[in-house]
Amino acid sequence: MTLSGKRRPCHFNGNRLYFTPGWEEKLKEIGLVQGSHWDKLEPGEQVTRSKRTNAYKATLGNGETVYFKRYLLFGKPFKFYLRPSETAVELFSYREMAKLNIPIAEPVAVGEIRRCGSLFAACIVTRGIPETITLEDYAIHDWTFLPREQQQQTFHTIQATVCKHIQTMHAAGFFHFDPKWRNILIRQNPEKEISGLWWIDSPRGRKLPSWRREYGVIYDLSGLGRMALSFLSRSQRLRFLYAYCGPEATREKVKKLALKINQHLQRHPPKLVKPERRL
Repeated sequence: MTLSGKRRPCHFNGNRLYFTPGWEEKLKEIGLVQGSHWDKLEPGEQVTRSKRTNAYKATLGNGETVYFKRYLLFGKPFKFYLRPSETAVELFSYREMAKLNIPIAEPVAVGEIRRCGSLFAACIVTRGIPETITLEDYAIHDWTFLPREQQQQTFHTIQATVCKHIQTMHAAGFFHFDPKWRNILIRQNPEKEISGLWWIDSPRGRKLPSWRREYGVIYDLSGLGRMALSFLSRSQRLRFLYAYCGPEATREKVKKLALKINQHLQRHPPKLVKPERRL
């Protein structure tokens, strides 16, 4: 069965996997087989762990890397009753961003285990993007310790790219709803310049009608702003908002937008993060 990319449950009942053409055979190497107990699968190295979500990094025989992320729902059979799982939504989000020519981690498989519409487990597999790190990791361990001139240059490069991508999403009515710095991957060239940026993990992405889009704008910009409070100055944060609002942005418009973002962040204040030099 192939991937559909629709924001809806993959099926009503049963344990089923859906693959990008050509990937069903490849993923047998990590034990992802149609009808198997993939809800207990732990392939390769565990990279994230929580009560119900685990992600693993596995290397295939051809040297290619894949990430297997699994969600388990303990005691909550009706939470996603007849609703799309987080992995189905993530697949939808990847498809929407790809339509807009925004670089993403390529999804190659998803799965759901349902019983009469109730969801018990879900998974998604994405291709690894070589030589990348998260923007969060880069900010904590690298960016802060660069010479000031290189810091500024890197900031402008990342700001311009992230801003363009967010503008493109929002103009199309799509909202990421989880644009944390750890959900953005970057690559550096040998001269330590930023040479690429990709988006990952969007299990809550959706399209909104015009009357709801302001809510989506505030939510996404607040998500980006959580780590920005630790690493960017007030003027840098305002510069991003001016860039997001476009060449016709007025001081009043940016001020109102900044106020709404601050109010949103105050409901769940982010913890400040300290830089930590790599050993």
